[in-house]
Amino acid sequence: MSHKNSPEFKESSEPENSSEEITRQRSSRKDHGRAKVILSFLGSMELAISLFVVIGIASIIGTILQQNQAYNTYIVQFGPFWFEVFRSLELFDIYSSWWFVILLGFLLISTSACIYRYAPLMIREWRRFHLNVSTKSLKLMHASGVWNTQSSRDDSIQFIQEKLANGGYQSRLKDEQGVITIAAKKGSANRLGYIFTHGAIIVICLSALYDGNFNLKLRETAGQLKPETRDLFASQVPDISRLKHDENHAFRGSANVPEGSTTGLVFLQMRNGFLVQELPFTITLNDFRIEHYESGMPKSFESDIILEDKETGEKINKTIAVNHPLFYKDFAIYQASFDDGGTIMDMQAWSLENADQTVMPFKQVVGQSRIIPTAQGDMKLELVEFTASNVQPNPKAKETGRKFKNMGATLTFRLRDTSGQAREFINYANPVEQEGRYFYLSGVRNATTEPFRYLFIPADDNISIKRFFDFRALLNNKEEMKRISEKTAALSLQSSNAPDSKIVAQMGLVMQRLVEQFVLGGFDLVINDINKQVPEEKREEVMDSYFKVLQTILGTVYLEVLQKEGIDISADITPAQEQYYDDVVNTMGILANYNAPFYLQIKSFDHKEASGFQITKSPGKDLVYLGCTLLCIGIVLMFYVAHKRIWVIIEPQDKVEGSPLHIIVAGSGDRHQKEFEQEFQALSQLLDKHFGKHDHYSMSKE
Repeated sequence: MSHKNSPEFKESSEPENSSEEITRQRSSRKDHGRAKVILSFLGSMELAISLFVVIGIASIIGTILQQNQAYNTYIVQFGPFWFEVFRSLELFDIYSSWWFVILLGFLLISTSACIYRYAPLMIREWRRFHLNVSTKSLKLMHASGVWNTQSSRDDSIQFIQEKLANGGYQSRLKDEQGVITIAAKKGSANRLGYIFTHGAIIVICLSALYDGNFNLKLRETAGQLKPETRDLFASQVPDISRLKHDENHAFRGSANVPEGSTTGLVFLQMRNGFLVQELPFTITLNDFRIEHYESGMPKSFESDIILEDKETGEKINKTIAVNHPLFYKDFAIYQASFDDGGTIMDMQAWSLENADQTVMPFKQVVGQSRIIPTAQGDMKLELVEFTASNVQPNPKAKETGRKFKNMGATLTFRLRDTSGQAREFINYANPVEQEGRYFYLSGVRNATTEPFRYLFIPADDNISIKRFFDFRALLNNKEEMKRISEKTAALSLQSSNAPDSKIVAQMGLVMQRLVEQFVLGGFDLVINDINKQVPEEKREEVMDSYFKVLQTILGTVYLEVLQKEGIDISADITPAQEQYYDDVVNTMGILANYNAPFYLQIKSFDHKEASGFQITKSPGKDLVYLGCTLLCIGIVLMFYVAHKRIWVIIEPQDKVEGSPLHIIVAGSGDRHQKEFEQEFQALSQLLDKHFGKHDHYSMSKE
């Protein structure tokens, strides 16, 4: 070795370069070590299982908790405290939340790291036959056997390879100094199951990230997009809350289309607001049909639509039903729901404020509102929902043989005052039978969390509410009530020989005052007044007297109402008319609690329905299908395909050519051990027939 190439020469002439090289090598080893640690962490089973558990829990929550609803819905359901907790965790839009997207990203990276680390090993293992085995290692296997035979080497090799091939095994042969090693395997595709399953997870995560609307949140954060929170028509929504059809590559929205109407928009729910998404086509609803079970629950519903492409003008006629959507390009149109499509209501409002019987007829479309002047100020009448049928359990099921009965159409509406406070009502169009009598029902509640409290307005002989309002109008007519009160007082004092006119007048005033209190606040106001004015020890006596007087004057007023209807009150009053009096007095006694300026009566309606469509654009769905296919293949390969190996060593007994052969056969399987043992036993029996009984044989007894 020359002097200049010796280590001593290098060390003395280039010390700085050598030190730098060593430093670089050490730094490279450190970087490589860090990368290996990071890669090992990302590809660890612990991280993958943790991510799967958290994502699984989040998916369960997202399945149970309905996503992307209006915030008011969640406040009503959970209350203000838990609403704020859930909102801060973004549980109302889990699949687009930042933490869920980060989890998916980590799962994607973790799974990719696993494939990067182990896929080459799996592929190598899939391709290798492991020809380098020893006699000692084969004898230690749980399935092994030894044969001694006089057969020739070539004949033995041919026979063994043939039987292995018949059993579905692929084999390779190695000849080393006269010792023949045969390695056979089948089910190697089991190793590919790992790659397929992990690849499926990657593909599904990519599709989830691609089809998510996280990009909308980024645009919203950047100020390029703002959800609309006001109750506006689609045409009134500003541009900052609108999306062109090519601005959003994936979405899930809804559209309500009334019969005979056309739309080219969908609404995307965004927490406490919405976005308007334009479509590259229009949908026209020609007809909507629905069938119900006897219980009133929807049995099936479907829509006849025309889809027209805005660019090409292509038209598609299609009937969409539940579980039978229409697929067009990257879009899917599902039959999701149904609603009122703008039913025209013909109604009349019977005033509960004016003394006289005031009736205001008008027409209004469901879903719209109008301002109605009242004594309490202008109030907004909002028609919320119309239902053409209301099926309830039939209390007379045993008598009629029908478990349910249809109580007719109902209208839900709200009365909103100038401060924005609203009370919700539900009115029945048809009278409802109760114990053989008919009543017009009107439910009222102050909040949607409360149950409805019902007002029962009795129907008269003509099944109308006119007599009720005639009775009320007469009670509010001061001049008529003065006349009726004085007449009733005089009749009550007829037993006296010469009733004093002053006493008659005083008694008439008492009757008038009682009627005024009764009309103003019902029985409760009369009782409260007695409690304030009368000492406790005399209240029961005074209350009994007052109610007798009140019953007398109310009975007289009722007879006046019947007389004005042309009914001969000198004849006997029918039991139904007597019962009506009790019902009308009971209703008047609680009318003050109804707290509404009018009673809204439904005269008739022109029913129109709307179909609710869910429209999705998910270009990543093909990736989902691919991922699911890979996952199924991977699961089948991993759990149902067993990897089995058999090795054979053929060597001369005396290490001399032409001497008897010593054959060792052994094998193993990674699962389904009993199945492999049966295969090995069958192979051993074939070898016994050809080579003679084996000398040594071992098998697991499990």
